[in-house]
Amino acid sequence: MQSRARTVPTLPKSGFRYTFSSMSRDGFNPLEIPNYTIDEAARYLLVPVSTIRYWTIGEAGAAPLTTTFSRRPLLLSFKNLVELYVLESLREIHDVGLPRIRRSVEELRIEKPSKYPLADYHLATRGRRIYLEGEGDELINLTASGQHAFKAILDPFLKRVERNAEGIAERLFPFTSRAQMQNPERAPRTIVIDPNVAFGMPVLANSRISTAFLMSRKKGGASISKLASDYGRPEEEIEAAISLEEAKAAA
Repeated sequence: MQSRARTVPTLPKSGFRYTFSSMSRDGFNPLEIPNYTIDEAARYLLVPVSTIRYWTIGEAGAAPLTTTFSRRPLLLSFKNLVELYVLESLREIHDVGLPRIRRSVEELRIEKPSKYPLADYHLATRGRRIYLEGEGDELINLTASGQHAFKAILDPFLKRVERNAEGIAERLFPFTSRAQMQNPERAPRTIVIDPNVAFGMPVLANSRISTAFLMSRKKGGASISKLASDYGRPEEEIEAAISLEEAKAAA
């Protein structure tokens, strides 16, 4: 699928031009299919709905930080999810405030041809700076942040985005709890969001067993041990899937 974009007038006090993606009628790219509501994105990424709205819709003087296919209804693609995940990963780093991230991402999206640079370019670290891997372009300068272990903190987040040889994100392994985000280097990659599997809904890794289906069976009376036995998966993985669904329900 080829994608075109029409430019929308710049918001006040921002040099950033934001766009709406338009899909070709001759085919489709599963990575860009509008498939997720804001509520679903917030739940899958364990990020507040208000934050997702701010990043995707923006406000006066603050343009959106990811390109959406349309706003009526407002649906997000897999590439949107990845960009939001990367934004949240950067926000998790100490002393990297949203204003600094916003300025850097706005500049990046103006200068690069991709409408989804955080999904289409692999971020790399060099000292306490973030670069686009292979490009040599600095994204965020963290020299003054005082974060001496920056690489060790950021890398475990970025490694949960699986990319192809061109650097384009293809799969996302979300955390199943906020506790995992506090210890990302030890968090297992139990759940995957893959646009080519189960319509992009979260599933157990290396399967087509959706977390929503497991939750529905649990509500129907199936125990964790029963589900683990039925699908030949460890109980810990079933619990992680249920945990993600319960986190969604509580969001």
